[in-house]
Amino acid sequence: MLSSTGALRTALLAEHVVGKPVAGCFRTPASASRSRGPPASCGIVAAVGAMALVPGSRKVSARLGAVGMAAAREATDGDEVYVKYEGRLTEDNSVFDSSEGKEPLCFIVGAGQVVPGFDRAVKGLKVGEKKTVTISPEDAYGQRSDAMIMNIPAAQVPKGLQEGMQVMLGGGQQKMPAKVKQVLEDGSAMLDLNHPLAGKELKFDLELLGFHEVVKGMDMVGWQGETVKVPFAVANSPVSEALKEPNWKWPQGWPYKEDDFRRQDESDDSGFYAQPRFVTHIDEDAIDAIRNFYDVQFAQAPQGEYSVLDICSSWISHYPKNLKAKRVAITGMVEQELAANKQATEFAVADLNKMPKLPYGDSEFDFVTNVVSVDYLTKPRDVFSEMHRVLKPGGVAIMSFSNRCFFTKAISMWVRDMSDGPGHCQIVGNYFHFNPSGGWKDIQSVDITKGPRANPMWVVVAVKA
Repeated sequence: MLSSTGALRTALLAEHVVGKPVAGCFRTPASASRSRGPPASCGIVAAVGAMALVPGSRKVSARLGAVGMAAAREATDGDEVYVKYEGRLTEDNSVFDSSEGKEPLCFIVGAGQVVPGFDRAVKGLKVGEKKTVTISPEDAYGQRSDAMIMNIPAAQVPKGLQEGMQVMLGGGQQKMPAKVKQVLEDGSAMLDLNHPLAGKELKFDLELLGFHEVVKGMDMVGWQGETVKVPFAVANSPVSEALKEPNWKWPQGWPYKEDDFRRQDESDDSGFYAQPRFVTHIDEDAIDAIRNFYDVQFAQAPQGEYSVLDICSSWISHYPKNLKAKRVAITGMVEQELAANKQATEFAVADLNKMPKLPYGDSEFDFVTNVVSVDYLTKPRDVFSEMHRVLKPGGVAIMSFSNRCFFTKAISMWVRDMSDGPGHCQIVGNYFHFNPSGGWKDIQSVDITKGPRANPMWVVVAVKA
């Protein structure tokens, strides 16, 4: 929960890179430093300015509207619970993290989403019951190990790496956080992969607040403004309520300033994306979720006749396997990736940050989609106005995103808290609302995440007025 730099918050975690400190104590034990050596592929994925750990627990709304309050029920394996906590170091009784005044922790008991000592302490608690538990290093993050100190060759060290920074190592599905101990004169770097709390005995004050009960099923807007039933939508998620009145009101004017769209790496995007990446950036559960959502939305249009545009696309578009579109146009940065997209009927290379213009005529498409790339747009006002222009009246724009990104290329206001699904929905909602003004209707957000262990999948949709 806490690194040497300060208190870390519980969050939904980016597999790739996160830009917000997160709770280290609530990582799955399988990824804790006590049980793993360096990843097989030890290139630095990206440098981040704060510790980026990978817990299995998730950030939740402080409003516990989805909590079951059965007083006699005891927490047991498989229960998804809300826990209030304060963590202290036994060596000096200093508080290293607390949920006081913040959000409770939500995790599945017995699923390996939190360290073993914390997991066992919660098991058997009833709602409102409190407990203090001392956890040994062996039941938390193990002892520090010299084997967890490693050198990274200069060729794999990103520009601007500095002593004290936190970085994410690895490749594919195996990622691991580390701290930069030293940057050597030859350009190589010495990294410490030990968890910040390795070797520490921890004490927690716990209180079980309740059980999370998911409500599934929502009516949403679809093609030509028709109602679409989404049976797998999480209706009581804060994400699904992010754009609903009376809790949400549209700003009177454009609420963002130029600095909100700055990035840590302002170099030309063509260099960053020059090397093709034939990988997926969300897990299979998240891919399945957005594919199912597309299936529900596309089913409203005349089968075999509708047209789809996927912007910021790649070698896959996450469309249903039985896609029945007449036209599937895609745009993106990397020609090799676009050419490999088997569902596309056409593609165009386009850098929307350099030239925010879509190479299509007015009112050509029934749907415009985007998956996990809206956070990279530095000129969203232009891009969303272009999306509006190329859509047919009554056409639907579907913007989906998760909690992972290439941190150095995402805009600053997005990476302030990668776990803030509702906040990100409101950002995208404002993009629609103001660009063009009055051009979109029925702007809605929805959480279609398949479960607490899956990568989150959040969606904002709007219909061209």
